[in-house]
Amino acid sequence: MAVDASITNGKITNTAYKTAEQQKAEANTVNNDLDKQAFLKLLVAQMKYQDPMEPTDNTEYVSQLAQFSSLEAMNNVSQSVDLQRATGLIGKVVTASSTDEVTGVATEKTGTVDFVSQSGSKTYITIGGDQFELDKVSKVWDDSYADAYNLTNSWSKMLNEVPKASFITSNNKDTYRQQVASLYASYMSMDDYTRSFLSEDDKFKLSDLIGQYRTLGDDIEGSQSLVDGD
Repeated sequence: MAVDASITNGKITNTAYKTAEQQKAEANTVNNDLDKQAFLKLLVAQMKYQDPMEPTDNTEYVSQLAQFSSLEAMNNVSQSVDLQRATGLIGKVVTASSTDEVTGVATEKTGTVDFVSQSGSKTYITIGGDQFELDKVSKVWDDSYADAYNLTNSWSKMLNEVPKASFITSNNKDTYRQQVASLYASYMSMDDYTRSFLSEDDKFKLSDLIGQYRTLGDDIEGSQSLVDGD
Protein backbone atom coordinates (compact mmCIF):
# COMPACT_ATOMS: atom_id res chain seq x y z
CA MET A 1 0.00 0.00 0.00
CA ALA A 2 1.26 3.51 -0.79
CA VAL A 3 0.51 6.97 0.54
CA ASP A 4 1.04 9.91 -1.78
CA ALA A 5 0.43 13.40 -0.42
CA SER A 6 0.89 16.96 -1.59
CA ILE A 7 1.40 19.45 1.24
CA THR A 8 1.22 23.23 1.01
CA ASN A 9 1.96 25.39 4.06
CA GLY A 10 1.59 22.39 6.31
CA LYS A 11 -1.82 21.48 4.84
CA ILE A 12 -2.54 18.23 3.00
CA THR A 13 -3.99 19.38 -0.32
CA ASN A 14 -4.10 16.13 -2.24
CA THR A 15 -3.83 12.47 -1.34
CA ALA A 16 -4.00 9.24 -3.28
CA TYR A 17 -4.22 6.12 -1.18
CA LYS A 18 -5.09 3.11 -3.29
CA THR A 19 -4.59 -0.60 -3.10
CA ALA A 20 -3.80 -2.46 -6.32
CA GLU A 21 -7.42 -3.56 -6.50
CA GLN A 22 -8.66 0.01 -6.11
CA GLN A 23 -6.29 1.23 -8.79
CA LYS A 24 -7.68 -1.29 -11.24
CA ALA A 25 -11.28 -0.59 -10.44
CA GLU A 26 -10.86 3.19 -9.99
CA ALA A 27 -13.53 2.88 -7.35
CA ASN A 28 -14.90 5.88 -5.51
CA THR A 29 -13.25 5.87 -2.12
CA VAL A 30 -13.49 8.06 0.96
CA ASN A 31 -11.08 8.80 3.76
CA ASN A 32 -12.41 6.04 5.97
CA ASP A 33 -10.81 3.53 3.60
CA LEU A 34 -7.44 4.57 5.04
CA ASP A 35 -6.03 2.30 7.68
CA LYS A 36 -4.62 3.68 10.92
CA GLN A 37 -0.99 3.33 9.84
CA ALA A 38 -1.57 5.31 6.64
CA PHE A 39 -3.49 8.00 8.48
CA LEU A 40 -0.71 8.44 11.03
CA LYS A 41 1.87 8.72 8.23
CA LEU A 42 -0.17 11.49 6.67
CA LEU A 43 -0.55 13.20 10.02
CA VAL A 44 3.20 13.04 10.68
CA ALA A 45 3.90 14.38 7.18
CA GLN A 46 1.50 17.24 7.79
CA MET A 47 3.24 18.14 11.04
CA LYS A 48 6.73 17.77 9.53
CA TYR A 49 6.10 20.06 6.58
CA GLN A 50 3.87 22.63 8.16
CA ASP A 51 4.80 26.29 7.84
CA PRO A 52 6.66 27.19 11.08
CA MET A 53 5.34 30.73 10.73
CA GLU A 54 1.76 29.48 10.64
CA PRO A 55 1.75 26.18 12.53
CA THR A 56 -1.38 24.12 12.53
CA ASP A 57 -3.43 24.39 15.69
CA ASN A 58 -3.08 21.31 17.90
CA THR A 59 -6.84 21.17 18.19
CA GLU A 60 -7.03 20.54 14.45
CA TYR A 61 -4.79 17.48 14.82
CA VAL A 62 -6.94 16.22 17.65
CA SER A 63 -10.06 16.83 15.58
CA GLN A 64 -8.61 14.94 12.60
CA LEU A 65 -7.62 12.01 14.80
CA ALA A 66 -11.05 11.94 16.43
CA GLN A 67 -12.75 11.96 13.03
CA PHE A 68 -10.57 9.13 11.81
CA SER A 69 -11.15 7.10 14.98
CA SER A 70 -14.89 7.54 14.53
CA LEU A 71 -14.74 6.45 10.89
CA GLU A 72 -12.51 3.50 11.78
CA ALA A 73 -14.97 2.39 14.45
CA MET A 74 -17.85 2.60 11.99
CA ASN A 75 -15.85 0.61 9.46
CA ASN A 76 -15.08 -2.08 12.05
CA VAL A 77 -18.77 -2.35 12.93
CA SER A 78 -19.65 -2.63 9.25
CA GLN A 79 -17.10 -5.41 8.75
CA SER A 80 -18.41 -7.25 11.80
CA VAL A 81 -21.99 -7.03 10.50
CA ASP A 82 -20.91 -8.24 7.06
CA LEU A 83 -19.09 -11.20 8.63
CA GLN A 84 -22.19 -12.12 10.61
CA ARG A 85 -24.32 -11.93 7.47
CA ALA A 86 -21.87 -14.05 5.51
CA THR A 87 -21.53 -16.63 8.31
CA GLY A 88 -25.30 -17.02 8.32
CA LEU A 89 -25.12 -18.10 4.67
CA ILE A 90 -22.78 -21.05 5.28
CA GLY A 91 -24.56 -24.22 4.15
CA LYS A 92 -27.26 -22.28 2.30
CA VAL A 93 -27.79 -22.16 -1.44
CA VAL A 94 -27.21 -18.71 -2.91
CA THR A 95 -26.75 -17.10 -6.29
CA ALA A 96 -23.81 -14.72 -6.65
CA SER A 97 -22.21 -12.90 -9.56
CA SER A 98 -18.74 -11.76 -10.54
CA THR A 99 -17.29 -9.68 -13.36
CA ASP A 100 -14.13 -10.61 -15.22
CA GLU A 101 -11.67 -7.72 -14.81
CA VAL A 102 -10.24 -8.26 -18.31
CA THR A 103 -13.32 -8.96 -20.45
CA GLY A 104 -15.93 -7.24 -18.31
CA VAL A 105 -18.20 -10.26 -18.73
CA ALA A 106 -20.49 -10.92 -15.77
CA THR A 107 -21.25 -14.49 -14.70
CA GLU A 108 -23.56 -16.01 -12.11
CA LYS A 109 -23.14 -19.12 -10.01
CA THR A 110 -25.65 -20.90 -7.80
CA GLY A 111 -24.50 -23.29 -5.11
CA THR A 112 -23.92 -23.97 -1.44
CA VAL A 113 -21.75 -21.54 0.53
CA ASP A 114 -18.77 -23.54 1.80
CA PHE A 115 -17.03 -20.91 3.92
CA VAL A 116 -16.53 -17.16 4.29
CA SER A 117 -13.48 -14.93 4.60
CA GLN A 118 -12.46 -11.31 4.94
CA SER A 119 -9.68 -9.43 3.20
CA GLY A 120 -9.17 -5.79 4.05
CA SER A 121 -12.57 -4.18 4.25
CA LYS A 122 -14.31 -6.76 2.04
CA THR A 123 -16.14 -9.93 3.02
CA TYR A 124 -16.23 -12.93 0.67
CA ILE A 125 -18.19 -16.16 0.33
CA THR A 126 -16.88 -19.26 -1.44
CA ILE A 127 -19.08 -21.47 -3.62
CA GLY A 128 -17.50 -24.61 -5.02
CA GLY A 129 -14.03 -23.10 -4.88
CA ASP A 130 -15.05 -19.78 -6.48
CA GLN A 131 -14.91 -16.62 -4.38
CA PHE A 132 -17.53 -13.86 -4.53
CA GLU A 133 -17.95 -10.56 -2.72
CA LEU A 134 -20.78 -10.65 -0.20
CA ASP A 135 -22.40 -7.66 -1.91
CA LYS A 136 -22.62 -9.68 -5.12
CA VAL A 137 -25.06 -12.20 -3.62
CA SER A 138 -28.37 -11.67 -5.45
CA LYS A 139 -30.45 -14.60 -4.15
CA VAL A 140 -30.67 -16.70 -1.00
CA TRP A 141 -32.71 -19.80 -1.59
CA ASP A 142 -35.13 -21.49 0.77
CA ASP A 143 -33.89 -25.01 1.62
CA SER A 144 -36.97 -26.77 0.17
CA TYR A 145 -36.80 -24.64 -2.95
CA ALA A 146 -33.09 -25.33 -3.37
CA ASP A 147 -33.55 -29.09 -2.92
CA ALA A 148 -36.36 -29.20 -5.48
CA TYR A 149 -34.45 -27.02 -7.93
CA ASN A 150 -31.25 -29.07 -7.70
CA LEU A 151 -33.09 -32.40 -8.01
CA THR A 152 -35.15 -31.40 -11.04
CA ASN A 153 -32.18 -29.69 -12.67
CA SER A 154 -30.16 -32.93 -12.42
CA TRP A 155 -33.18 -34.92 -13.61
CA SER A 156 -33.59 -32.71 -16.69
CA LYS A 157 -29.93 -33.11 -17.58
CA MET A 158 -30.30 -36.90 -17.40
CA LEU A 159 -33.40 -36.73 -19.58
CA ASN A 160 -31.52 -34.69 -22.19
CA GLU A 161 -29.02 -37.53 -22.51
CA VAL A 162 -31.81 -39.78 -23.82
CA PRO A 163 -32.92 -39.32 -27.44
CA LYS A 164 -36.50 -38.53 -28.42
CA ALA A 165 -39.04 -41.35 -28.42
CA SER A 166 -39.08 -41.51 -32.22
CA PHE A 167 -35.42 -42.51 -32.16
CA ILE A 168 -36.06 -45.54 -29.94
CA THR A 169 -36.48 -48.73 -31.97
CA SER A 170 -36.44 -52.43 -31.30
CA ASN A 171 -32.76 -52.39 -32.26
CA ASN A 172 -31.60 -49.89 -29.66
CA LYS A 173 -34.27 -49.96 -26.95
CA ASP A 174 -32.07 -51.96 -24.59
CA THR A 175 -29.42 -49.25 -24.79
CA TYR A 176 -31.66 -46.64 -23.18
CA ARG A 177 -34.09 -48.74 -21.18
CA GLN A 178 -32.25 -48.46 -17.86
CA GLN A 179 -31.97 -44.69 -18.19
CA VAL A 180 -35.66 -44.33 -18.99
CA ALA A 181 -36.63 -46.64 -16.13
CA SER A 182 -34.45 -44.64 -13.69
CA LEU A 183 -35.91 -41.35 -14.88
CA TYR A 184 -39.42 -42.68 -14.44
CA ALA A 185 -38.70 -44.06 -10.97
CA SER A 186 -37.18 -40.72 -9.94
CA TYR A 187 -40.15 -38.83 -11.35
CA MET A 188 -42.62 -40.97 -9.42
CA SER A 189 -40.70 -40.41 -6.18
CA MET A 190 -41.06 -36.63 -6.46
CA ASP A 191 -43.81 -34.83 -4.57
CA ASP A 192 -46.10 -32.38 -6.34
CA TYR A 193 -44.04 -29.38 -5.24
CA THR A 194 -40.86 -30.82 -6.74
CA ARG A 195 -42.59 -31.85 -9.95
CA SER A 196 -43.79 -28.27 -10.39
CA PHE A 197 -40.18 -27.33 -11.17
CA LEU A 198 -40.15 -29.59 -14.24
CA SER A 199 -41.03 -28.11 -17.61
CA GLU A 200 -44.03 -29.45 -19.48
CA ASP A 201 -41.73 -30.36 -22.36
CA ASP A 202 -39.70 -32.63 -20.06
CA LYS A 203 -42.84 -34.30 -18.75
CA PHE A 204 -44.12 -34.88 -22.28
CA LYS A 205 -40.77 -36.31 -23.37
CA LEU A 206 -40.78 -38.81 -20.52
CA SER A 207 -44.38 -39.80 -21.30
CA ASP A 208 -43.52 -40.26 -24.98
CA LEU A 209 -40.54 -42.44 -24.09
CA ILE A 210 -42.64 -44.65 -21.84
CA GLY A 211 -45.29 -44.88 -24.57
CA GLN A 212 -42.68 -45.83 -27.15
CA TYR A 213 -41.40 -48.67 -25.00
CA ARG A 214 -44.95 -49.92 -24.57
CA THR A 215 -45.43 -49.79 -28.33
CA LEU A 216 -42.32 -51.92 -28.66
CA GLY A 217 -43.83 -54.43 -26.24
CA ASP A 218 -41.65 -53.44 -23.30
CA ASP A 219 -43.68 -51.94 -20.47
CA ILE A 220 -41.51 -50.21 -17.93
CA GLU A 221 -42.73 -51.33 -14.53
CA GLY A 222 -45.36 -49.05 -13.04
CA SER A 223 -45.45 -46.71 -16.03
CA GLN A 224 -49.10 -47.24 -16.95
CA SER A 225 -50.37 -44.28 -14.92
CA LEU A 226 -47.96 -41.83 -16.56
CA VAL A 227 -48.90 -42.88 -20.07
CA ASP A 228 -52.57 -42.68 -19.22
CA GLY A 229 -52.11 -39.09 -18.11
CA ASP A 230 -51.93 -39.35 -14.30
